[in-house]
Amino acid sequence: MPSLRLDLAVVLCAAAAAGAAAQRPNLALRYQEAWYQENGLQDPRQAAAGYRAVADAEGADATLAAKALLRLAACQRQMGDGDAAGEVELEARRRFPGEIGKFPTYQLEVLEKQLDEAFHVGDAETAAQAVARFLDGLDDMTVRTICESVYARARLLRERDPVASIPMLRKAAAISTYLRQLARSAYAQKDIGDIYAAAGQYGQAIAAYRKTQQDFPTVKGAGAWAQLGIAETHRLESRLPEAVAAYRAVERDYPGQLAQVLWAHLWMGDAYRAAGRMADAMAAWRRVVEEFNEPDHADKLALAALLLGQAEPGQVIRSPGGEFANDVAYFLAVRAVMDERQDRARRYYRRCVELSRGNDWPRPLAARALATLEAAAEP
Repeated sequence: MPSLRLDLAVVLCAAAAAGAAAQRPNLALRYQEAWYQENGLQDPRQAAAGYRAVADAEGADATLAAKALLRLAACQRQMGDGDAAGEVELEARRRFPGEIGKFPTYQLEVLEKQLDEAFHVGDAETAAQAVARFLDGLDDMTVRTICESVYARARLLRERDPVASIPMLRKAAAISTYLRQLARSAYAQKDIGDIYAAAGQYGQAIAAYRKTQQDFPTVKGAGAWAQLGIAETHRLESRLPEAVAAYRAVERDYPGQLAQVLWAHLWMGDAYRAAGRMADAMAAWRRVVEEFNEPDHADKLALAALLLGQAEPGQVIRSPGGEFANDVAYFLAVRAVMDERQDRARRYYRRCVELSRGNDWPRPLAARALATLEAAAEP
């Protein structure tokens, strides 16, 4: 009889093992179905039910069950139930402590969630301290991975909804500042000013530009562009004296940033022109030609010569590709306006709008000028 009992136990164990092995492919399939519900059909509620069934199934593989719990928590967070998500994450760590470390993507999601919480602690200074404390507890590679992830998400969000990307950009700037990537942080902060200016939120734009200069005084390039942004914002507000003062401050405060200084003189001249002060406009453009004989900035010198009517015979300035193509198209339109060639001016203003990325400078000016010219051309 003992031998019979032993044989029966062996048979039962083998049958159970066979049943569990047969169930595993089915559970893997159910996990994939839940994943499709979550990511394909965008139905987190149904996906959550599927993930829970996999996680609780008898004989489920530990790695699969842990993955199911983590995706379940993500679904609950999508549905706005952060408390429930936290409980499931705790369950996953308790039940499968050896499996959690196998999922770096999940770890990154959790860390970024905790970072979000740190960002919302009290005032800005307190939040900065909370973020620093949080990041101090991570290894350097993890912090850098989080930083790249946040910048990538900010870029994607900016393409769809620029203003909504501002909190993400602030977070990105804070993390890269922690990593001592000051230039990167400064330009992220300057971009926040650009977004506000493009959205017509001029007070917020100027505050963001000034924060760039105050927080990153050693990053002269970003500071000079921020100063230009302040001037351009005043220009959009039709505040000529403030715009001129801000343009002049580029050379005064950032004399070594020659590209920005030259653009400041070109745009200051245009501000004077738009206000009907042609003598002042010509003086600003003449200074570019006479005092900045710099081969590396021949493109801007050529624009100033064009605006002054001093372009050499046969010289043709075309709107090129590249970052400043829309600026060149704008000044070609301005020269056409000065020559009373309205059709040509409309063409170049339209080209400026087309070349501009989103609503960046000088697209708003070109759009306004184009609307005025087209209204005047109507019978």
